[in-house]
Amino acid sequence: MSSSTEYHYPVIGRRGTGGIFDRLPIQALEKDHPYQFALFILAFNAIQQRSDAPHVVEEPAATFMEIASIHGKPYVEWAGDRNKDISADYSPTDKKDTNPVPSRFGGYCNHGAVVFPTWHRPYVMLIEQSIGNIAEQLARDIEANNPDENGVWIKAAKELRFPDVPENGLPPVLYKEKVEIVAAGGKKQIVGNPLSFFSYVGGVPSDFSDEKDDTTGQVAYFSKWQKTYRYAYSTPDPEGSHIDLLQKAFKAGAKDLRRRVAHLFTFNDDENSAIAWDDFSNHTAESKREIDFVNRGSLEGVHDTVHLLLGGNGHMSYPDYAGFDPIFFLHHSNVDRLLALWEWCYTEYWMETGYEHDGEQYPWTQARGTYAQVYNEQLLPDGPLQPFRTGQGDYWTSSQARFLHEQSYPKYYSFPEFEGIKVDQAAATPQERAEARKRVQAYYDFDPQTKAKQVTSHTWKHLPVPSNDDPVVPSDHTVIPHYRTFVVHVKLLEHAYNRSYSFQLHHKGNANSSAQLVGTVTVFARPDQSPCKACAVRREAGSIIRGMIPIPPELIKSIIKSNGGAESGTTFDQTLAHIKGEFVGKLVDATGSELAAAEGGLEGKVPQNRSASRRVTPVQISLVSAAVAEHGKDNARPVYLCDWQHHDGIFNGGWLATHKDSE
Repeated sequence: MSSSTEYHYPVIGRRGTGGIFDRLPIQALEKDHPYQFALFILAFNAIQQRSDAPHVVEEPAATFMEIASIHGKPYVEWAGDRNKDISADYSPTDKKDTNPVPSRFGGYCNHGAVVFPTWHRPYVMLIEQSIGNIAEQLARDIEANNPDENGVWIKAAKELRFPDVPENGLPPVLYKEKVEIVAAGGKKQIVGNPLSFFSYVGGVPSDFSDEKDDTTGQVAYFSKWQKTYRYAYSTPDPEGSHIDLLQKAFKAGAKDLRRRVAHLFTFNDDENSAIAWDDFSNHTAESKREIDFVNRGSLEGVHDTVHLLLGGNGHMSYPDYAGFDPIFFLHHSNVDRLLALWEWCYTEYWMETGYEHDGEQYPWTQARGTYAQVYNEQLLPDGPLQPFRTGQGDYWTSSQARFLHEQSYPKYYSFPEFEGIKVDQAAATPQERAEARKRVQAYYDFDPQTKAKQVTSHTWKHLPVPSNDDPVVPSDHTVIPHYRTFVVHVKLLEHAYNRSYSFQLHHKGNANSSAQLVGTVTVFARPDQSPCKACAVRREAGSIIRGMIPIPPELIKSIIKSNGGAESGTTFDQTLAHIKGEFVGKLVDATGSELAAAEGGLEGKVPQNRSASRRVTPVQISLVSAAVAEHGKDNARPVYLCDWQHHDGIFNGGWLATHKDSE
């Protein structure tokens, strides 16, 4: 709806602070930068409008309640983008927005589209700006009252940038309800911790609704919870978050997350620019392509899994409510760090105005619509990223949101140097970018040259690889003999369960390896409450979430070894059957409760009367492998993945409905 007054609050980041400063991991901010950390905590408390927060001059559009509301519910116009003469196309009472299934998304955020990474960049800049501005107010007051500390607090405030969350679990500062900070005079002070939860200002928004998980009987009482929770107890008034469950889930999924991040940096140098960006940027992968199963995963896919690992039965697992958990913004600061690293490594890959397939040009679209975008609206590099406006009054665009691009807008933040990469300083040569890419891969545990030396070559000698003169192998590369890298390619129905859920790949265990969770692909979806009886059918025809799970070479080695290996005359086809036969698949909800299960291999069929419904059955879970070629003369360059082969489905015996929601 249009507003009675026009008002725009520009997103300019930390302009005027004297330079570009790093966003730090939250542990480093707390340990190594006590003045910045203290100001960060105090300012975050202030924009959350906590009762014990310091008194500051507030910008209404920059309060946490307003900023968090941008992402999903409540579906209202942001206070920082009031438009007197321009009405938002979305309306909660308009049938064009509510009747389709799934109904149109009424938040501003972009998911499942090529602008997913670029839209979230000014979003994090907004909260960084809000907290930074308050921090400067506080620093000036502290120094005015404590002349002996002049030059300490204001300097810290100007250098303060929004931190990011660790990748391997939560330190206490992210969940303890109180935190110790330094105060004026070097004294210590215990204050409320704004990172642990957020209490709604003015009560819970009226369009928040409870979400019941029929699998467990648990209810997320979003209409009643007065503050945010992670792994909440199923009661309207829980005592707190169940952090031990969160830490357990994070620990179980940490290695898989690292492997998936590594694969984001395995795009070869000769990819189609627009399609490479599509694959990397989002979990839908809109583009048509000749070979559909080549999948390095997506940044959004990694992001989705972290949401559910952090949320459980709480706010982070639901797109409509996730933005209200303070950890959301630390998570997205880390997502932005990965985006910046990828941009630095692949400066030539970009969304462009669309992509070409079979001689025809196709546009990018936002299929589901948003508060500011109609269904299937075309997405362009210079299209608006609403509701974020620049200092000139225009909306940010994806081109402006990029790092290291001629149209880039100043952002005034960077990240600490990582594997020789400083994301705000362009590489001097393509060689420098390639070498850094290899270091990033190895850091996140993708190092096939080393792994190939660790496996017993005679055990793997039956694995086929192309010859060095095969057209799929670059002329200056040599194929690593008898070595392939394996991944599981996953396609899931976005609205199978009308809520967020995940596919988990488990290994049964064998004589050489214990049972383990191999990896996860997550569907980060919002419920659709339409009572229409045709909903299931229409959802079934809806969007598909793509993902991939890398299989550790150590696990492949144990499977080959436990089945005799090449020494016993095993063929490659038999090894593929052995790999599939040792896998178990599970569909689980946000709390990890099982919805459906499948046994790998060809033996046995699930009885029809116990089979999972077609509306929830994964579209595809298949085994894929690639040969690995290394540069013949330069070992510092990354490997080249080639000879991709699709080895068909893993769970051909069908899926067993283990809960009524899957029947």
